[in-house]
Amino acid sequence: MKQLSIYFSTVLVLIVSVSQAFALPRFALMRGEANCLGCHVNPTGGQLRGPGGVSYAINDLPMWKRGENIKYTGDISEGLRLGGDFRSQLLYFAQKGPLGQNKADTTLSVTSFHAMSLAFELDVKATNTLHGFFRYDPLGLTPSEGWAILHFVHSSGELLKSSDAVTNAYIKVGSFLPAFGVRFDDHTVYVKGGTASLSGFAPAGFFWSPGYRDVGAEIGALFFDHIGITAGMFNGSETSPRATFSTDPNKAICVRINAAGEFIEDMLAGEIGFSRYMHNSIGGQAVNLALNAAHVGLRVGPVSILGEYDFGENVVLDNAAVVAKANALCLEGSIRITKGLDGILRYETFSDENPAGITDTKVKGRIMIGAQWFPIRFLEIRPEFRIANSSSATTQGSTALDDFTENTFLVQTHVFF
Repeated sequence: MKQLSIYFSTVLVLIVSVSQAFALPRFALMRGEANCLGCHVNPTGGQLRGPGGVSYAINDLPMWKRGENIKYTGDISEGLRLGGDFRSQLLYFAQKGPLGQNKADTTLSVTSFHAMSLAFELDVKATNTLHGFFRYDPLGLTPSEGWAILHFVHSSGELLKSSDAVTNAYIKVGSFLPAFGVRFDDHTVYVKGGTASLSGFAPAGFFWSPGYRDVGAEIGALFFDHIGITAGMFNGSETSPRATFSTDPNKAICVRINAAGEFIEDMLAGEIGFSRYMHNSIGGQAVNLALNAAHVGLRVGPVSILGEYDFGENVVLDNAAVVAKANALCLEGSIRITKGLDGILRYETFSDENPAGITDTKVKGRIMIGAQWFPIRFLEIRPEFRIANSSSATTQGSTALDDFTENTFLVQTHVFF
């Protein structure tokens, strides 16, 4: 039992951690923006904030502001901006199952503290349109990342002057996360990395494991300030997301298109989009992987709703297993209770089929109730309670399914700058 507890503690560190600093996509939705350049150096969101994001974190996000004369910018010299992302978590997890007649109770519970990320980020602004980005975690809790971006259409006109039709256009090369679906900041949602593997609770979620990144190039453009299109070509690291080199001649293609707008200022905004990821090879083997996502967003006053439905064939799960078909749904609603405090409600499902067409895992529903509290500048405290019901095949190819339930309570502390 002691060894089992140690095993579970190790597994839970891997499966429940939100180990990368992503943007909150509802912030872009609140402003009706089709990309994230208003707050971040990365056009597709997350990681180091630009001047707009720093200003928002200081003046608009926190519940309490003290010291009105704070002039923090993150700049360490002209053209260099330093940032950081530090996360830790207290976790309680309990699982019960299989349930049913003449089946033993296999209840297991674990309580754990663990570090999730200790990452430093650096933006090098060589010119108005050319940037280099670097992310490094000295403890190795999250993978290193680095890319360069050239805005060849930009308001500065350094290369091509932006217009009403083409607001911004860029090319990005290096190691980074492909632009796909909603950039949920929690990578344990089933439309992203999901949960890896628990005792009796099979993997649920796609190959976007925490810290996922691939090597390649991406081109993107913003049209009429409200339509965003990105297209990228990558090595295809679905089964080995930390790989830096590939001899596979088949490259992965990822395309995302979305349209967003604010219809009534500070009151009504919406977004709709579609993403597709394709790779004619998995681990060097000729397999046609195709994953699609339809995503929407709606903001009405203090309420924001984000939704994503993913469906695909020959899909890789977070544990590198390949399934014939899989689908997942994530619906997340938030309400601004007061400045610096949002309530969060999320509902998810997941299902996959093995090559024989038999369901291996079916998450009938997972509900999360939580909050995001920003008491002061650059500090977030996030309590969450989750309950999930799942059915998993007893053996590979078996039509018999065992039922499991899991309850999780966590409190995450996040310091960012």
